[in-house]
Amino acid sequence: MSRHLQVFLLAIAFDIYWTLVVLFRERGTLLWVALAVMACLLLKPARRISAILLAMAGCALDAAWAATGMLRFTGESILPVWMMALWLMFACVWNMLTEKTALPGWLLVVMAAVGGPIAYYIGERLGAIAFLAPTFIVMSSLALGWLVLMLFFHIFTGRQR
Repeated sequence: MSRHLQVFLLAIAFDIYWTLVVLFRERGTLLWVALAVMACLLLKPARRISAILLAMAGCALDAAWAATGMLRFTGESILPVWMMALWLMFACVWNMLTEKTALPGWLLVVMAAVGGPIAYYIGERLGAIAFLAPTFIVMSSLALGWLVLMLFFHIFTGRQR
């Protein structure tokens, strides 16, 4: 299978996973976690470590935004399990994508800094999260957070070209 087709199929598979998680949230928590853990176990050991670190950093970022009152996730906790599973799956897919694509690291960082906040905006429209500050402020903060997070990820993994 060609590299371009692999990247395309990986992106489509993640979009389907994301949509199902956001739509069904707590009703599928065990499935979301199981699929994310399975994806993590399929990674090479070095990639697995960077995926886990990226997922932890993303969860910490989301928890910080929730704790500061910028946004609120549906459910009882400050950061629901379905969101943690989503971060782990994203981190696994991002690791695979950065390995398979020939796009420069700076472009991948920009794509994440734009795409991440858009996903939150769609999630807000679907009722998975609520923005507790004006949309412009939330989206700007999300974009900056994603930019910094992904810059550090790409520097950490050596993907800087």
